Amino acid sequence: MRIFGLVLIALACLAPIVWFAPLAAARDPIALFSQYLGVAALIVMGINQFLATRAPGLETIFGPLDRIYVLHKWLGVIAMVCLGLHDIIDAEMNGLRGGALAGIAEDIGEVSLYGLLILVLASVITFIPYHLWKWSHRLIGIFFFMGAFHFFFIEKPFSNSDPLGLYVSAFCVLGIVSYLWMSLLRPMAPRGHGYTVDTVRHLGGLTEVVLKPKRRGLRHKPGQFAFLAVKGSGLSEEHPFSLSGAPREDRALRFSIKDLGDYTHRLRRELKEGMEATVSGPFGHFTMPSGRDPQVWIGAGVGITPFLAFAESLKTRETGPVKLYYCVRERDDIPYAVDLERIAEEVGDLELVIVNSNEGVRLTPERISEDLGGSVRDAHVFFCGPVAMRKALKTGLVLKGLRASRFHFEQFEMRTGIGLNALAAWLWDQGIYAIEKRRAAKTQPAE
Repeated sequence: MRIFGLVLIALACLAPIVWFAPLAAARDPIALFSQYLGVAALIVMGINQFLATRAPGLETIFGPLDRIYVLHKWLGVIAMVCLGLHDIIDAEMNGLRGGALAGIAEDIGEVSLYGLLILVLASVITFIPYHLWKWSHRLIGIFFFMGAFHFFFIEKPFSNSDPLGLYVSAFCVLGIVSYLWMSLLRPMAPRGHGYTVDTVRHLGGLTEVVLKPKRRGLRHKPGQFAFLAVKGSGLSEEHPFSLSGAPREDRALRFSIKDLGDYTHRLRRELKEGMEATVSGPFGHFTMPSGRDPQVWIGAGVGITPFLAFAESLKTRETGPVKLYYCVRERDDIPYAVDLERIAEEVGDLELVIVNSNEGVRLTPERISEDLGGSVRDAHVFFCGPVAMRKALKTGLVLKGLRASRFHFEQFEMRTGIGLNALAAWLWDQGIYAIEKRRAAKTQPAE
């Protein structure tokens, strides 16, 4: 996530203070602060709707798309906090006269607040099924439009034609246009690159799909991902997957997709050769650096997919020594192990290490450091796998001298929570502990 983009968002939210400050001398400052919170929420939501469009240039300003998804989530949470405080803190001011729609705007604002609150909570409560969340998430734009209506017609100490009114209105229009584009116009507009499914293979729990372009096709770098949609059979909804093949001259693409949910299960069952597909992208900055510094690649389970593209690309580029740790649980189910061993034989700088947890073997920062001769400072580490494993390895390697900026990973999750599951688990544990403590106290003999 780029600091530049975060600064732009912060400045966009703070800019209205320039116009609100002079109003404080003649108006109730508490009510004025409440109105500022409402304005800030609209600005954040307008920006958030725009981020959802995946418009060209967003990655340049805000960072890779995986980080934009995380930013999108937290901006939604921040907007809800601002709206909640705006509702709690009385924003009414004496001496203001609203128009004919002021009363309706007040009621619509209440509906917008509670509708957005429910939908944002549905987004961060990750146990709600994906297809239900996806359907409900589309309604956010409708409640945002209602919030904009509330702003346009509610009683306030400035008019919509004032600089402050025009400023906030611009973000309202940005959000509404972005929503209309995503929900109505974009599905009808041609997008992405047309492909035909060339081959389909089932490798253990993975479905390997090779696509041939109908025309030019997209150009990608090893480690990037793209959105795949297949025409027909209930597979037309876009889903992001890592590109597991290195770039080819004919621009054919390869995806290696793990059966992890409803969509991927349906894709494994129904995808056939000859079907038409659309691929949008590529996205992501999970790409190899130039230079001869040592590299460590860590792929856990399906996290091996971007490193397949990395390994294949070594045939046509020079790099420093590379150590690839392939972390698995079942030695009999290791897709692409033979392919990676063959590439390692062809490319002298690549060493493949299978780490099988069922054999009691664990990948630790200590082992990585030892394999690099005791020094990790000059290495680049690339990781794709479970979050807990990533955090443990990064923390340990940084303590051993690795520069944090050289630990590369993608937060490749369409939905992430805000710690509600952990909070619920902690509250549950505390409740169980309290019950057991009371039971123990009752069973102890009196002295």
